[in-house]
Amino acid sequence: MIDRRRFLAAGGLAAVAAATGAPAAAASSDGGRRPDWAALRRAIDGEVLVPGDPAYESRYPSYLSRYDGIRPAAVVRPRRAGDVAEAVRFARRYGVPSVARSGGHSFGGFSTGTGMVVDLSARARTTVSGGRARLEAGAKMVDMQQALNARGLSITGGMCPTVGIGGLTLGGGFGMAGRRYGLASDRLTGVRLVLADGRLIRCDSRHDPDLFWALRGGGAGSFGIVTDFEFDPYPAGETTVFQIFWPWSAAADVVAAWQEWGPDAPPDLTAGLYVRTFDPSMEPEVFAFGQWAGLPSDLDPIVGDLYARVGHSPSTVDLRTVPYLDSVLYWGGCSELSVSQCHAPGQTPDGALRRLEHALTKSDFFRRSLPRDGIDALLRALVRDQPPGELRGLEFHAFGGAYNRPSPGTTAFTHRRQRFLLQYLAQVGTGATPGQKAAVDQWGRDIWAAMRPWASGHAYQNYTDPDLRDWQRAYYGGNYRRLVGVKRRYDPHRYFDFAHAIGR
Repeated sequence: MIDRRRFLAAGGLAAVAAATGAPAAAASSDGGRRPDWAALRRAIDGEVLVPGDPAYESRYPSYLSRYDGIRPAAVVRPRRAGDVAEAVRFARRYGVPSVARSGGHSFGGFSTGTGMVVDLSARARTTVSGGRARLEAGAKMVDMQQALNARGLSITGGMCPTVGIGGLTLGGGFGMAGRRYGLASDRLTGVRLVLADGRLIRCDSRHDPDLFWALRGGGAGSFGIVTDFEFDPYPAGETTVFQIFWPWSAAADVVAAWQEWGPDAPPDLTAGLYVRTFDPSMEPEVFAFGQWAGLPSDLDPIVGDLYARVGHSPSTVDLRTVPYLDSVLYWGGCSELSVSQCHAPGQTPDGALRRLEHALTKSDFFRRSLPRDGIDALLRALVRDQPPGELRGLEFHAFGGAYNRPSPGTTAFTHRRQRFLLQYLAQVGTGATPGQKAAVDQWGRDIWAAMRPWASGHAYQNYTDPDLRDWQRAYYGGNYRRLVGVKRRYDPHRYFDFAHAIGR
């Protein structure tokens, strides 16, 4: 299985403070007094944790251990949507900046900060009513899929089982059924959110439609704190999943073949490609992976076409037809675990997944296939000067299909004319030296720079990259100006602010 948890994270450890974008202090609007957190405890049903509280140490960190040095003034865990509104009004009154946390997977560290973290994990229910899936904003992907799959339904979800529905959806949200059914944000039909002035509103295509447009791909955290999501789900029965490995000597041919095959495959196929190296003493791996929504027998000629294009026999083939929830666990590296175990420690009593270590991620979209010299440059950069103990990976995801049917301006997610997405990943353990951690970040910058001649200039906003200078264009393209207008209307004083907030 892919077990991509070993690779996911982001950043630049030396730039943690810049990455979070959280002010060191905020001007108080309540006479300069320190926040009365005890008063907030009395006002809401949820928890309010501050440094010194016994539960604070287990609640303040995000899923990315590289940001553990950032300690919020308070972690608020609301139980009701009204609690979120009360907490925002309280924080505004005392001049305390606020950030929301759904799953804590923000690759730039944007789900933590030095002010108030609104941790939505206590609001995590998934229900179905009237043909709509209703999710509280703290729902984790694996729990959401378990609840929906029990009703024979699903929505597009990411491959990481503990990612939160909030960040996933607001930045777009592709997944292993997305070429057939679209992004998570494409299936979104409405939200409830708390605005900067503390109002809790309903937002959909009829109520504040400009804001609803912005929330579908405009990134998390800029416009308010979403408390609830409503989706149009799709049927989820059995599905076919596969991983096909080739010898490393065939890697260039595999990349060349896959990029002509995956983006042009029938929409029932969501396809990816993984190239990874665990250590310079081990041979790197290359394998195609995917999920097929049609009849299992109809996949055989499509996979056969990939074999013919590669021109080399695969070394290992894992192809199986499974219940939908089993496919979720398969991609999450949890095939041998229960749903409860497929969580980080503290999220469930028996959570068995490790938090992410010192890791980096960057991304590029490509409008055209890489020529052979581009493929060679990519593979050379992958293995160049790899130190012992450093994991590196390249993860390709085919676009096309339902991803590309809307126009770039239909929602705020602008990447509708791309062939594929490429994510660059690297990681060392938390016990690594500062030099080893710096080497991870430098490798990411080097391989990203090597792809400038061929990349489209677009990047995926959910793979937040603190090094990215022209992020406004890379994440949002021609939609950015309209997003700024929405920001000015709904948060004119920029209460929700961080390094990559709209309007920066």
